[in-house]
Amino acid sequence: MRFPELRTGVAITALLGLSSMGTFCILPDGGGNGPPDPSTACASGEPPAAGADVLFFSAPEGGGSPLAADTVLHLEYGPQGGQHVMVGIRHHTSGGGVWAYRIAFEPETPAPESPEPGALPRPPVLEGSNTVPVNACASGWTETIAPLFVQILDGGQSDASGQIPEARGVLRVVATEEGSAEQVSAEVPARIAM
Repeated sequence: MRFPELRTGVAITALLGLSSMGTFCILPDGGGNGPPDPSTACASGEPPAAGADVLFFSAPEGGGSPLAADTVLHLEYGPQGGQHVMVGIRHHTSGGGVWAYRIAFEPETPAPESPEPGALPRPPVLEGSNTVPVNACASGWTETIAPLFVQILDGGQSDASGQIPEARGVLRVVATEEGSAEQVSAEVPARIAM
């Protein structure tokens, strides 16, 4: 008789069927979704005044106001072990076109060596990057919300209450129009909470 082999085959087939239906998941949060895909939409608003910024970071959920310096962004953890923060970008162009947004978070300080005994808690050291293709809206504002993938270079050191200070650095975006030498950039100091 071949019942043990049959039972094994049935069990494997059942597991494969459950995993393909999304009802079987090894991940503790039941997730399986990665970071959200970038989204781009035309946004209302007056054109920028002469000399005003045509490209700037806005709130991570979008909005017409520039991101305030030292705003705290929250690190999100993906189901496959990656990390990201969401950023919002507003860009005004005189005509439509395809742009590449190179987004980065550059740490304020390099990764420190081993802490000295009795040293103050230190913030984590993070860096991040992503490049997003964007179809800019003709003669108006384009609002893009995108993940910025983050790498933890140094996890920091907790204070007496067990809290880890926020990572400090600069959010930077460089937008380059496809087939053109036109390039604009923006930056803002920001913090990332672990």
